[in-house]
Amino acid sequence: MWQGRFSGKPDKLMQEFSQSVSFDQRLWREDILGSLAYAAELQRIGILTEKELADIHRGFKQITEEIESGKFDWKVELEDVHMNIESRLTELIGDAGKKLHTGRSRNDQVATDFKMWCKRVAKELRDAINSLCSQIAGRAEETIDVIIPAYTHLQRAMPVRMAHQLIAYGSTLHIASDQLLDLPYGSASDLPLSAGACSGNSFQVSEVHLANSLGFLHPPFNSMRSVSDRDFALDLVFLCAKYMTHLSRIAEDMILWSTAEFGFITLGDAVTTGSSIMPQKRNPDACELVRGKTGRVVGHLMSLFTLLKGLPMTYNRDLQEDKEAVFDATDQTLACLRVMALVFSKENFKVNRERIQAHLDSGAGYMEAMNVADWLVLQGVPFRDGHDITGRLVKYVEQKGMRFADLTAEDLAAVDKRLKPELLNELSLEALVERKQVYAGTAKARVLERLAELKSWLKE
Repeated sequence: MWQGRFSGKPDKLMQEFSQSVSFDQRLWREDILGSLAYAAELQRIGILTEKELADIHRGFKQITEEIESGKFDWKVELEDVHMNIESRLTELIGDAGKKLHTGRSRNDQVATDFKMWCKRVAKELRDAINSLCSQIAGRAEETIDVIIPAYTHLQRAMPVRMAHQLIAYGSTLHIASDQLLDLPYGSASDLPLSAGACSGNSFQVSEVHLANSLGFLHPPFNSMRSVSDRDFALDLVFLCAKYMTHLSRIAEDMILWSTAEFGFITLGDAVTTGSSIMPQKRNPDACELVRGKTGRVVGHLMSLFTLLKGLPMTYNRDLQEDKEAVFDATDQTLACLRVMALVFSKENFKVNRERIQAHLDSGAGYMEAMNVADWLVLQGVPFRDGHDITGRLVKYVEQKGMRFADLTAEDLAAVDKRLKPELLNELSLEALVERKQVYAGTAKARVLERLAELKSWLKE
């Protein structure tokens, strides 16, 4: 490849050290698409004849068949996906293959391929998020009447509908996924091809036509920026890190919910494993692995930032190190999204309604206390005074080992004369849940509205 300038060959160790074809070969489809668009431009300006363009199409068709069938011979000595494909094309069609690189550099070629690949994977990620959200919405629909404790500081706080918490997961993921739609209109909107090595193309190719033909909004704005820019990769991996952080928190809840101590759900055999020594165990391995892989993806984001922080303009070989981080971050995020969709499938997400009711009936956490404070406010008691009265009532039942459900009118009066007997009718958790009639509240009608909204988003 370097015969004109070099008389010797690189050491075999150097070949192995510097090659990228072992991982960047997954850009092959984008490399061929970009090359076909560029070949059309070369033919338009007279560098290629119509026959040579037809030969290039024929050659790429055969290469595509060879790669898809696993028969393509990827060669380490040719370094990367670009030179492997170009070399094979030249073997197949001769001099027309040698002309294809006219005016083009691997610098703008790899930036183009990589950016196209990131745009394609962004769509795959969004599809996977929507599939997971659909499963979550399905489980929310089934649990609209199941009341569970919500937690702050991992202490029982307020009763909510299980559907309300599931919708929180679905809406978080879906709203975040909208940023994937922005990628083709933001950092991935301009085409690097025609930027050359760093100073532009020496031939009269139409940058606008190239951009249109490859699905980009704009041609390169600045050749130096185009070949060195990796903001699109940073943006994609940042989104992966964010989605994984959301998934990790969801997975943590599912791990807690499936413990014997909580017992809210039982996860199915398809997403759990046993123990090598304890035959009774059902381990939530799917959720634990999602939680564990989050650090790996976040690490890739830090790796990219560190890679880019000291690079001078324009292209530097360091940029070869960007791809493995992006490839693995997106691979792991896609896998985790798909596994969590399996976790939330009807077959694998069994709600233990009787166990949940037993938790509520125990009275632990005194979640009914908020009903008392709210009721006092409606009787004209200032909230801070109501807060104090309610706190004294909680202390009273705690000292006597009672539940709120066990309170009598005499107990209420013993704490504060403002606690009237009619308050006893307001102490159910169902009443507290239904009191939250605001748009984002836990009342059944509001939760059903938000569920319908989530489902309508998923159809867009």
